[in-house]
Amino acid sequence: MNDSQRLTKSVTSKFTESDFQELRELAARELKRPAEWCRGKVLKALKPQSPRPSDYALMAEISATEAILIDLLCAIGRDGKLSQQKAQALVDAAHSAKYKEAAELLKYAYAQFQSGHLETSSDQATGSKR
Repeated sequence: MNDSQRLTKSVTSKFTESDFQELRELAARELKRPAEWCRGKVLKALKPQSPRPSDYALMAEISATEAILIDLLCAIGRDGKLSQQKAQALVDAAHSAKYKEAAELLKYAYAQFQSGHLETSSDQATGSKR
């Protein structure tokens, strides 16, 4: 490691005994000291994360379900009834667009989170802002 890569800055944190024990166990699983393990986790958290394939799959299913529900309710409200063929067409349309919509939603959500504009569920529960 050359001088420009030397670690010269530090951040400290305090833990309860039980939290520290858990941290030590997690670090030991990766054959690292607790400080080294924490540093790696902090640096990883600083880098923008890409959605995992499972994120896309879940978002796609949620998006399709939402689209189906809205389209079915609108069709029933507008026409008063819904044929089996019309219902199937609505379901097929939602499923054909679900991965594209999921990608757009995840891209938007990750951008909002990275910029600090998307509240997490714990922020909403406590009323805190990022």
